[in-house]
Amino acid sequence: KEALDIFKEKGAEVDFDKRIVKIPREMVEDAIDAAPSKVILYGREDKHNLILEDSNVYFGTGGTVLNVLDWETNKKRPSTLKDVAQFAKLVDALDNAHFYLLPLYPTELSQEAVDVNRFYAGISNTSKHIMGGIYDKVGLSETIEMAEEIAGGAEQLRKRPFVSFITCVMSPLKLENIYTEFLIEIARKGLPVACPSEVLTGATGPVTLAGDLVLINAETLACVTLTQLVNPGTPVIYASTASIMDMQKGIYLGAGAEPGLINAGVAQLAQNVKLPDYATAGMSDSKIPDAQVGYESAISALAVAVSGANFIHDAAGNLEFCMTISFEKAVIDNDILGMVMRMVKGIKVD
Repeated sequence: KEALDIFKEKGAEVDFDKRIVKIPREMVEDAIDAAPSKVILYGREDKHNLILEDSNVYFGTGGTVLNVLDWETNKKRPSTLKDVAQFAKLVDALDNAHFYLLPLYPTELSQEAVDVNRFYAGISNTSKHIMGGIYDKVGLSETIEMAEEIAGGAEQLRKRPFVSFITCVMSPLKLENIYTEFLIEIARKGLPVACPSEVLTGATGPVTLAGDLVLINAETLACVTLTQLVNPGTPVIYASTASIMDMQKGIYLGAGAEPGLINAGVAQLAQNVKLPDYATAGMSDSKIPDAQVGYESAISALAVAVSGANFIHDAAGNLEFCMTISFEKAVIDNDILGMVMRMVKGIKVD
C-alpha cells in the first residue's frame, strides 16, 4: 500500500483496486539518473573495499541455504548460527572471495532472531563486506542499529557502509508486501541495497533467455525507480538471481550454460543504464565436491566475470541446487576464482 501511494504521489498511473502500477518512461529515466553509477561497499579494512562501477569484478558467497555438508562427518545436516560464523572465518582467509554475502540460514533460531544474529556472526568473523537478505522488519531495524553502533554513528555508516542488504522481486512483475516494506525502509536509511529479479526460466518467466532478460530489466528497474522516489541517490544495485527450470522434473537448476548466459546478459543490461550489477554464478548442482562441481562452477563464473558483472555472488561453496553449503567446495572455488580473476585482467602490453 505504501509503495502504491509513493508511485501515485510521484505521478505514476496507479490502480489501487487491482494493485497495478504503470511507471512512465520519464520516471524510470529520472531514477536511473538519480541512482549512483558508482557504489562502494566498504570492508572494515580498506583492502576489502569493493568499487562497483564499469567492469570491475568481485566474487563472493551467497545463497541463504538450509543445509551444510559437514566436513567432519561428510553428511548433510541443517545449518546453524555456528556455521555462519565458521564460514565467515573461512571466507576471511580466501583471497578470491572478496565479500561475505551471508550464505546460511541458522535453522535453530526463531525468525525474529535470525537477522541480527546472522549479521553479527558475519561481522565478528570477517573484515570483508557483509551483505544479506532480511526476514523480519524488527530484525532489519536491529541490524541497522547494530551496524551504526559499530560504525560510530548513523552518519558514519552512510559514509562507509560495511553492510548492505537484499530484497527481491517476485516474478513475474510483483513487488510483494514484505520485501517491498524492507526496500522502502532501507532506501529511507540511505544504505546500499540490491533488488534482484528472481526469474525462473520456463516457470515464473518466459522460456526463452531473451524474454527472461526483458522481464528482469523491467523488474529490477521497478525497484531502482522505487528507491529513488523514496530517497534520491540511494545506492541501489541492478540485480539478478535468475536461473532455469528442469522442464522434465520441474525443479530449479543453479548450474548449466543458461544461467551463465542470463547473468552475462544482465551485466550488459546494467552497463547500458550505467548502474552497478549484482549477478549470480559459480554454483553447482552436484551433491558433493566432485568433478562436476569443478566444471559447472568454473564455466558460469568465467562467463559472468568476462561480461563485466561487478558483484558476483553464490560463487563459493554452493552445492545441490543452492540448497547446501560445503566448506571444501569454497576452498576449491577459491582456486577456480583465482584463475578467473587472472583471465579478467587480460594481457598487459607496456
